[in-house]
Formats: sequence, C-alpha cells, structure tokens
Amino acid sequence: MYWALAQLTHAATGTSSTAWFLTALLGLMLIACILIMLRVRHAIQRNELEREKQFRNIQVRQNELEATLSSMLDGVFAVDPHEKLISLNAAAARLLDVRPEQATGRDIDEVVESEILRKFIRESLGTEEPSKCDLVVGNGQTVGLQFQAQAAVLRDRSGQRIGSLIVLHDVTQLRRLEVMRRDFVANVSHEVKTPVTAIKAAAETLLDSGDSDPAATLQFLKVIIRQADRLQAILEDLLSLARIEQESEQRQLEVKPARLVGMLRNAVETCAARAAKRKVKTDVVCPDYLVIPVNASLIEQAMVNLIDNAIKYGPEGGEIVASARRLGEEVILSVKDNGPGIPSEHLPRIFERFYRTDRARSRELGGTGLGLAIVKHIAVAHGGRVSVESTVGQGSTFRIHLPTF
Repeated sequence: MYWALAQLTHAATGTSSTAWFLTALLGLMLIACILIMLRVRHAIQRNELEREKQFRNIQVRQNELEATLSSMLDGVFAVDPHEKLISLNAAAARLLDVRPEQATGRDIDEVVESEILRKFIRESLGTEEPSKCDLVVGNGQTVGLQFQAQAAVLRDRSGQRIGSLIVLHDVTQLRRLEVMRRDFVANVSHEVKTPVTAIKAAAETLLDSGDSDPAATLQFLKVIIRQADRLQAILEDLLSLARIEQESEQRQLEVKPARLVGMLRNAVETCAARAAKRKVKTDVVCPDYLVIPVNASLIEQAMVNLIDNAIKYGPEGGEIVASARRLGEEVILSVKDNGPGIPSEHLPRIFERFYRTDRARSRELGGTGLGLAIVKHIAVAHGGRVSVESTVGQGSTFRIHLPTF
C-alpha cells in the first residue's frame, strides 16, 4: 500500500511539474511572439519612415530639377519612341507656343509647327548618336529666332531607351555677332587696304623715277603722308573704340559732376580751325547751371565727332548749333546743322562702324567711318543712348541722351 501511495504522490508531483513547464513554455512563447511583433512593427515603422524620407528626397530632387529646367533659357523637352511629348520646360513651351500641361502626351505633329524640327526629332529617335541642327523658330511671340537643336538618347534607370531629349539653344545673338564680326573684318580690311595701296603705288613710282622730277616727287610724298595720316586716324579710332567698349563692359568709366557748357565750348573750339576754313558759323546754347556726372573727356570727344561731321559734310558757309538741355530725367546734347540731310533709309544704320551714306565722298574728306560709332559707345558707356533726325535738303540733328543720375 505504501508503494502505491508513493506512486500516486509521484504521479501527482510529475503532473504538476509538467503543467508548470507547459505554462512557462506558453508564457515564453507569448513573450517571444510579442517581441517579434514589436520588432516587426518597429521594422515596418522604420521602413515607412525610410520610404517617407526617400519620397521627400525624390520630391526635393524633382522640385530642384523642375526649378532648374524652368529657369533655363534653353528649351528642353522629351519625346517617347511613339513621337509623343513626355515633358517640356517653360522655355520650350514658349517656343512651341503651347501650355506644358496641355502638350504632354500629344503627338509632335500637333505641337511642333516647324517641319525641320519634326524631321530632326524623328531622326533622333532612330539613332543612338547625339545629333544637332540649325533652324529658325517663329510664332506669335518669337519671330525669326535662330536656334541650334541638340538631341540625345533618353534612358531609364535600367539603361533602356525611352525616347529622345531635345534641347533648343537660342543662337540668334551669336549669329548676329558673327555677321557683325565678318562685316567688321571686311570693313577694316577694305579701309586699311585703300591707303596701303596708295602708299605702295606712290613709293614704287618714286623708286622708278628717282629724283628726275622734283615736283612729282614732292606730290608723291604728299600722297604717302596723307594716306599714312589716314591709316593713323583709322587705328586711333579703332583703339579709342576698343578702350571705350572695355571700360563700359568692365564698368570702369570714371565720372564726376561737370558743367556741360564748358565741354560744349571746348568741343567747338577744337573744331574752330576747320569751321573757319569752310566759313561755317558755330554757336553754343546751354544754361550755365547744367551739371551732370559724366566722363568729361569722352563727352567732349563725342561732341567733337558730331561737330566735325557737321562741318565736314555740310555746306560751305553753313550753320551749326551745339546745345544741351534737361528733359525729365535725362539731359540731351544736340548738334544741329543745315546741311544736305540724310536719306531715311540710311538712318537705322548710321551709327554702325564703317557705315557711310557716300563712301567715296567720305574717304575724300578724310573720314574713318568710326566717328558716329564712337559717339554711340560713349553714350552707352554712360547708360545713355543716341538718336538722329534728318530731312533731305534741310539738315540733321544728332542727339546724345544721358541720364541725370
């Protein structure tokens, strides 16, 4: 009996231990599940935060890219392999005369008016190589602008081609500058060639003739001196023009308050000998109190150029008035003559370098073709401008408009 009781007691004790063990094991499993759930929740939250951070970074980069593209002067747009617009910046929208939100997804035939540009886009979609072409784009806002179109392959992150990226760069001003440069080089070459040819011909004649005819020798020497003076005048005007342009671009122009009446009188006195030779009457009209901040030597040079031109091309015994007056926020310096006047078709280009209404007469009178260009650059260097009014048979009025501040 004692043995049976012991077995029952042991069985009861074993059952209690097993229950306790199972309970403890269940508790541990529950704790483990809770910990796992917490870790999973933490991981999910961390992933969500990371995704939010990545999304914000993507948004920031996208906003930066959109801001960059929007501020670009060049037109940029993307086209998919089916010739539909993927996106475009503000500059491209202006050039194509469309709204960005209305253009996206549309076929290039519906958006791009230029046949040359459409052809270029299609060719770019068929090649892996970068390409470019020149074209003229014009719409209601932009007429006759010259552009260089460049195309490159557009790829996704995996490297697969998804279309072409087109960039339209405005080269209108560059082309104009190229034309101006070519014209300038051609004009300089022509202006220099004329006196050099005359000097060479006179020198060769002197070599051939020797001292056999002193009168002819003297005449040829006068030709050489006259043409050498002409060359010197051209070079001095070119150097003066270059210096004024450089000071204007670098904003190194030295200005200080100066009385305009003194500058006008000095300019008239500088031209007095030539005026007396041609019996031209000159007058100065300017209030003594008129003072503005200028570079006095340059303004005086500009007025000398205008007065000298009026004397040179005007009639013998003519009249010239140099004046200055305040009008609103500017001061206007004028040189008025009663000369032959300038035909209206020449007025838009009259201040260009080497531009002449009568080349033969200008060379005969010793003009370099740079005087009015220098006047214009002096005015611009002061933040001003030039203008001209002329009537054939009645005379001309050249004006320099200068700000008073």
